[in-house]
Amino acid sequence: MFELTAQPIDSTALSARLAAPEAGALTTFEGRVRNHHLGLPVTKLEYEAFDDLARLEGEAIVSETERLYPGSKVLCVHRTGSLTIGEAAVWIGVASAHRQAGFAACRHVIEELKLRLPVWKKEHHPGGAAEWVNCTAEAAARPAGDDFHARQAALPEVGAAGQEKLASARVLVVGVGGLGCPAALYLAGSGIGRLTLVDGGRVERSNLHRQILFTTAEIGAPKALAAAARLRRHNASLQVTSQESDLTPQNARTLVAGQDVVLDCTDNFTSRFLLHDTCLALGVPLVQAAVHRFEGTLDVFRSGAGGCLHCQWPDRQPGELDTAGTCAGGPVFGPAVGVLGVMQAAEAIKLLLGLEGDAPRQTRLVNLLDGSQLSVERSARPDCPVCSRLDQLQAARPVAVTDTGLFVAAAGVKALGAAAQTIYLTEPGEPVQAGRESVPAQDLPKLRELAAAGPLVLTCRFGVRSAALARLLRAEGVAHVFALTQT
Repeated sequence: MFELTAQPIDSTALSARLAAPEAGALTTFEGRVRNHHLGLPVTKLEYEAFDDLARLEGEAIVSETERLYPGSKVLCVHRTGSLTIGEAAVWIGVASAHRQAGFAACRHVIEELKLRLPVWKKEHHPGGAAEWVNCTAEAAARPAGDDFHARQAALPEVGAAGQEKLASARVLVVGVGGLGCPAALYLAGSGIGRLTLVDGGRVERSNLHRQILFTTAEIGAPKALAAAARLRRHNASLQVTSQESDLTPQNARTLVAGQDVVLDCTDNFTSRFLLHDTCLALGVPLVQAAVHRFEGTLDVFRSGAGGCLHCQWPDRQPGELDTAGTCAGGPVFGPAVGVLGVMQAAEAIKLLLGLEGDAPRQTRLVNLLDGSQLSVERSARPDCPVCSRLDQLQAARPVAVTDTGLFVAAAGVKALGAAAQTIYLTEPGEPVQAGRESVPAQDLPKLRELAAAGPLVLTCRFGVRSAALARLLRAEGVAHVFALTQT
């Protein structure tokens, strides 16, 4: 539960609201007003929140935290109005079975509040001077002279220009397991601007020896959600989105479209072939890896180059290969997936920086038991059902769509006609408001079905996802779809 209050915080009363016989730990956090900030003395603070949006976002953070740490009950209260030195501005309480989950949940709430809650504070200084500060912008901003990426940017192959390329890049990581965890961590650290994580699984104890983004406190939590939270703590300027769903034929194009590079960190052939074919059709480079026991393979597939996955496995169906054996559930050497995941991140960064050059089509074989590496050329088969029709696949790519006519203001929806529908796109775990027509953002077939019945207007919490899906649907030939202008 999340609350805004103009009254002083009563920590004893709030703690009593979380009393539960099944809770072995009650962990609380208080953020208090201090007498200085950024080297300047402070006499008091005033907090002002955009109430409706703040409550919605606060509830989303609390709900997200309870899903991250199953079995935990969270209560968060944020003050508004005038506060004196020493008063509590934020109170967070977590009732949980064990202390580790309580500590972790408290930290998650406060870190997310700083980055996401629409709250302004007015700092009063001695002598009457005062200034308003946007709390979320302040939390995400890097200090002047920040050297987070300085050592990487010092490489002549990267430089300031290369760092800017990374900051504007969009990367999709499918599978947040043994491969995806180290790959995503190094991508986040490299300065990638936008990272999307896709995984429908949950954290299990048997995963922890190799899935380095998780701890025992997150057991049972959605992996994509837990990984995104961990990466934001590593790099606050990273824009990371989590999709708590498996890769399917229904959502593959939606996820891949608009990405600069895709990493396949899945553990089965069905997903590998689906992601491979989708990336090839949309012209998006794919970095693919697989590990079994002590050995791993690494491939980079680029549009326009033969030697594809179908060439490697001629006349074999994904389901047949999965039956013969996959990485899922099999024995695995933890450092092997770590090494291959880091190699995937390296290849993705090289692609974004244009450092791959005219590298030949090769499959790299890595054996951590004997320390050997071997590169094998991927030969293109002239009768390959995919490579032999690359021109057809590339011709089927979505056409470029401009934003002209894409956006519509609320006042203009009626002009679209009586058949126009306004649909709110929900994110995984987002509470649905009563009386609002909602559809999960990943349900592309449903959106196509609705668009066939008349003009479709999409909206979402921040307006980013609705605009992206409206562009995608238009690129696929759905003409009467719009994104609602955010005001």
